[in-house]
Amino acid sequence: MKILLTSDTYENQINGVSCSVITLRDELRKKGHDVRVLTLSSNSESKMVKTDYLIGSFSVPFYPDARQTLKFKDKIIDDIVKWHPDIIHIQTEFSIGHVSKKIAKLCNCPYINTSHTLYEDYTTYVIPSKKIGRVLARKFVKKSYRDSDAIIAPTNKIKDLLESYGIEKPIHIIPTGIDLDRFKKKLSMVERSKIKSQLKLNNKSKILVSIGRVAKEKNLDEIIEFLPDLVEKDKNIVLLIGGDGPYKKNIEQKVKKLKMEKYVRFLGMIPPQETYKYYQLGDIFVCASTSETQGITYIEALACGTPLVCRYDKCLDGVIINDFNGYTYTNKKEYIKYIFKILDKKALHKKLKDNALECSINYSKEKFSDNIEKLYLDVIAKKGCENSEGK
Repeated sequence: MKILLTSDTYENQINGVSCSVITLRDELRKKGHDVRVLTLSSNSESKMVKTDYLIGSFSVPFYPDARQTLKFKDKIIDDIVKWHPDIIHIQTEFSIGHVSKKIAKLCNCPYINTSHTLYEDYTTYVIPSKKIGRVLARKFVKKSYRDSDAIIAPTNKIKDLLESYGIEKPIHIIPTGIDLDRFKKKLSMVERSKIKSQLKLNNKSKILVSIGRVAKEKNLDEIIEFLPDLVEKDKNIVLLIGGDGPYKKNIEQKVKKLKMEKYVRFLGMIPPQETYKYYQLGDIFVCASTSETQGITYIEALACGTPLVCRYDKCLDGVIINDFNGYTYTNKKEYIKYIFKILDKKALHKKLKDNALECSINYSKEKFSDNIEKLYLDVIAKKGCENSEGK
């Protein structure tokens, strides 16, 4: 198959969407498919780099590093049409999404969408009113998927949400897969000691780790606000925060305001090939976000054998199983209880670690690409039948 993956965000940014695109690209190529990627150029120049089509773009003020394009007539588009993909898989709904739909129309080929982003949680970057923002987000998503041949939702949470918008197109639940081997590498004792020394940790340190984009919608504020209650019970608790983002300064200020500097370490951006070390360094992975469509960091933590304590969200159904691989909480009291339940019981901690590793198998990159490939073939076959009937 000739497959065109399209996304506003790609190798120049580290986030769930770009990781999903890269994983899918590589796995589909292993299967022998001709896979190319259409994304935004870092400047106004359109160009082709190896098998990537980069269309000229400009920066927009709504969100850090966000870019858009208005180029709906471009040599890059002509080149893609000449190549003539069998199917187009749209990963983001904004300008690249619009360009992708134009290409699909010119090529008379099907296109599908993956719903990666819970736009209701991002509207405050553009519209102060949450109520108005949510209404507009729902209308935008419904319109974006109106003519899609199929939609992929990574979890039941997103499938139910899309259906509540009145979307009637077929919705297929396919969780994004990850490279399990990358996270199952073992952090050696030498490396562990070296990292602990660099972070000024000792053998008594009880390490909570949070990795991901530092943005307001990720609700890292809550994790910081709960920290003083943990430290009051055990002065050996330390929180590691890996990642960067537009809300990092706010979090740093909150840490300072609560006088928690001694108990927090900011790791900054961690190279993807190094993240397993910090997951494995942690005794528990913590997260308070309810804005995830799936939450790749949850899966990465499981693949590293790190138990999770995360605020309950529907996307975690079937991912975190209480007393099996971690716990979901709904309030501060539960959060504190589960943290110490894991830290104080070595046998329980080991059981949760072992089960976390076992659960991660369900999210392999191979299973992910198998499911996507099958959907492509089904959609192409259906489109072919429709075209034949229309002649």
